[in-house]
Amino acid sequence: MIMKKQLSKIILILFLVSTIFFIIACEKSDEPQANAEQSSLEEAGTELTLDDFLYDFDYMMQTMEETFPYFGVAERKLGVDIRAVGRETREKIRNYPDSYRAVAGELGLTLDQMPEMDAHVFWSIIYFDFFSEFPLFAHTFAYNFNLYNLYIPAFTHSMSHYSTPTNYLAFSNATSLRFYEEQQSLFEGSLNEESAKKTFVFRGYPLVTGAQSSKVRIDVIEEDRIAYLNIPNFSNFNYNVMSDLRKLYSNINNYEHLIIDIRDNFGGSTDLWRMLIMKPLWADRNNMPDMPLYAFYKGTSRAKSFAEENLSKESQYSRYVPQSDQLLTIDDMLIKEDLPLLSADDLQELAYGVKFNTSIGNIEWHHINKSGLQNMADYPFDGKIWLLTNGNNYSASALFARHAKEMDFATLVGEPTGGAYSTYAANFNLPNTGIVLRWDIDYLTDSEGRSLNEFPTTPHYNNNPGMDALETVLQLIEEGK
Repeated sequence: MIMKKQLSKIILILFLVSTIFFIIACEKSDEPQANAEQSSLEEAGTELTLDDFLYDFDYMMQTMEETFPYFGVAERKLGVDIRAVGRETREKIRNYPDSYRAVAGELGLTLDQMPEMDAHVFWSIIYFDFFSEFPLFAHTFAYNFNLYNLYIPAFTHSMSHYSTPTNYLAFSNATSLRFYEEQQSLFEGSLNEESAKKTFVFRGYPLVTGAQSSKVRIDVIEEDRIAYLNIPNFSNFNYNVMSDLRKLYSNINNYEHLIIDIRDNFGGSTDLWRMLIMKPLWADRNNMPDMPLYAFYKGTSRAKSFAEENLSKESQYSRYVPQSDQLLTIDDMLIKEDLPLLSADDLQELAYGVKFNTSIGNIEWHHINKSGLQNMADYPFDGKIWLLTNGNNYSASALFARHAKEMDFATLVGEPTGGAYSTYAANFNLPNTGIVLRWDIDYLTDSEGRSLNEFPTTPHYNNNPGMDALETVLQLIEEGK
């Protein structure tokens, strides 16, 4: 049975993903391909067999082997051998339901009441018993129906710049659509003859129902001196949020301090903090430094195709501007760049790479327009900016903390951030069940080669004993720091 701590992290994963407004997808995998008979089993109304579920699980693990670059980091940082977890989970599937005697008891079910293996039971096993072993790590998860429905527009709308033929297929193929429609019906259905199945599949834990509110909170801590801005997530900045930010920026022009609080901000879109916070508040418009990032990829044809698509996408926007027109081999990268702290063990699995320029100076109006955001005028802030962080900063908020520190935009106070640093996450659908999966395929490092997912951003000042980050920063201000 999954430990309560692990299950709570699963809920955090759902929260994290539900806040993401702009997401990057990739092409589906090229091998192993389900044959026509396998991929059309459910379409033909044929009941899936144990072999079909094991095939999907093996497909998932092979796809991870070919594209996921963080096996070593997971073992060093989390103490988790993902491959071993995969072998254990496969055995649980093969021996179901006997392998779930203990789980049945904890759920108040007898073994006879356990549902027969089907696509939804299979989803529950990989969701709760595989991905839960390394939650919040490199965006690894299986979509539930809420998240699937939430992101269909981003991957299927013809006007979306994240819609590619393969993304469209992953989120609109008949098998996946049918699976998530059935899952929603099961979740929303009343307690009936399928109550035991519902109990096992969802394990009693709620699913996040949609995007979270992004209403910012603004306070004046000390008139004409200290202002406070709390940002719960980087998602869905609507007209009211934009208006609030403009009003704040114009009103604090002569303030000495601006405190930006992103504690417990689980992420969203990097565009929002780049275009609506860092760019307008940047004081020295003639000095917008770069914070180079290095992305490395595995050597399979599948991983390379994802990486090439990433280059094509990022070159159209301002987030991460590739410094070469094409991928470089790992040997060429190491000749051109000095990355002394790149893990020698991880290096053995990496074959291609690219350097990204992430300067705020890259942002032009057409980038903001492409992102669907309103333009934000510049309000250069000459006072001191403080950024409050903690271990619940992931994805876009973790990247904000990294950029703010490395670019000297803000002084960080609080706790080290979480992780899930990435420029590119991939979506895959399993051929027989239609379940859609996601994980990062880029091994992202800093300018010395440290994996950002292994070495998170640390604050300039840790919390003082007995104080939280806000109390600490106010004391630092009074001490003249």
